[in-house]
Amino acid sequence: MKDTSSFLDLALDDSMGFDPLGAFDDDVEEDAEEVTEGYLGTPHTDVPAPVVDTRPAPERIADLFSAMAPRRRTLLGMITFCAAPQTTDALDAEVDRLQADNFSVYSPASLANLLERAGALARVTADGEPYPEGDPEPVLVEVDGVSYYEAGEAPEVCWLATEDGAAYAEADKPLDRLTNLLAEDAKYATIYERILGLTAQDAGASMPTINEAVDNDELLKSPRLYAPHFIDKLEKCDAVEWRDKSWRITEVGRAGQRIVADLVAAQAAPEPEAQADKGAETGETTADAQ
Repeated sequence: MKDTSSFLDLALDDSMGFDPLGAFDDDVEEDAEEVTEGYLGTPHTDVPAPVVDTRPAPERIADLFSAMAPRRRTLLGMITFCAAPQTTDALDAEVDRLQADNFSVYSPASLANLLERAGALARVTADGEPYPEGDPEPVLVEVDGVSYYEAGEAPEVCWLATEDGAAYAEADKPLDRLTNLLAEDAKYATIYERILGLTAQDAGASMPTINEAVDNDELLKSPRLYAPHFIDKLEKCDAVEWRDKSWRITEVGRAGQRIVADLVAAQAAPEPEAQADKGAETGETTADAQ
């Protein structure tokens, strides 16, 4: 009789007691553990709590204005605007107005949130009461004799300046900053006078016009300075602003014009000692001169 068995029959025969993959199972699992151990990191057991800034609000507000110096006027304008509760739509419109000539990547909502986190603005209801936290209470309604609860409607979000925010805005004295600037930069009084005069024109002044008027002045040769240096300082004091594609003087700047005019006049007047020396040379006394 012919033998019809084959090696396939032997491989599949359980009586042989041999598992071709079983010999490698333990090794494969151990290798996998060695490869993955430390690679996947430790499992997340706790979600880290958000960092809460516990510093006093005045300190947080000061830091915000320092970090957001280019947006200082906008932030101050928002605080001032919110002296009474303002709706989100109204605040958005005010921010758009404040930034009409000064594009920003920050949306009104982003700026409001920054001021809120710093403690300068607070969310309130239309009545100025603290905005309720959590979901609104369900409301019991009745329709066709059937009573049931439905989700309550959240009150409209309004924004109100906090005491700390209002105090910071009130303490901002741009004219004082300008006065100090002009005193420190008295050497350049004629430069400031020229720039403020140009920006006081009805059409304001373009940057090329201001550059042409001051850049070649002998006062700016050493150290070498240019018009933008002075424009930047005046803008930080709210003395000039970029509006309608021109640099224009502000009310603070007009007050600065009077200050700088006095400085220029004082610099042009001869010093008492020089006048006395001149009188001695000519034999003329002060009384004779009068």
